Amino acid sequence: MAQAITAAAVRENLPVQHLLLRPGQVARRLYFLETGLVRGYTLVHGREVSSWFMQANDFVISIVSFLTQQPSAEYLELLEPSAVLSISFEQLQALYRDFPEFNLTGRLLIEKYYVLSEQRAQHLRSRTATERYELLLQSFPTVFQRVAVQHIASHLGMAPETLSRLRNRLA
Repeated sequence: MAQAITAAAVRENLPVQHLLLRPGQVARRLYFLETGLVRGYTLVHGREVSSWFMQANDFVISIVSFLTQQPSAEYLELLEPSAVLSISFEQLQALYRDFPEFNLTGRLLIEKYYVLSEQRAQHLRSRTATERYELLLQSFPTVFQRVAVQHIASHLGMAPETLSRLRNRLA
């Protein structure tokens, strides 16, 4: 199985601001981020709203588009030069078919990222601005060194000025 995965994987070194996916494209590849940083975002009334950030050792995917093979509504943008490994949807399906034990790995990964997604959504819906800010810092301590303030603010559901005031108040 390891040989089949290695044979299927494509390694790329990609520059900052490279788009792994744009709205309207179908997510045809599953990425593993060896190094770097990715953000998922959508446009809401012409404004970028960051949904998530993923860093080294994370899998990166537009899950709905990849699993349904339908056009995506989101962008996947590299925020740093990044090294990625990827396999296609078809290759993943072949691995599942040829190595039934690999289905367990796939299920566990889907469960992990689904739980993270649900936790993120719950936090954004039910927590105060201060709590959302603190939770982000707990889960991603280097976020302010690696991500532009406007991206962090949009992720937290606030204006950059509000985030700045919050940071100053809590400093």
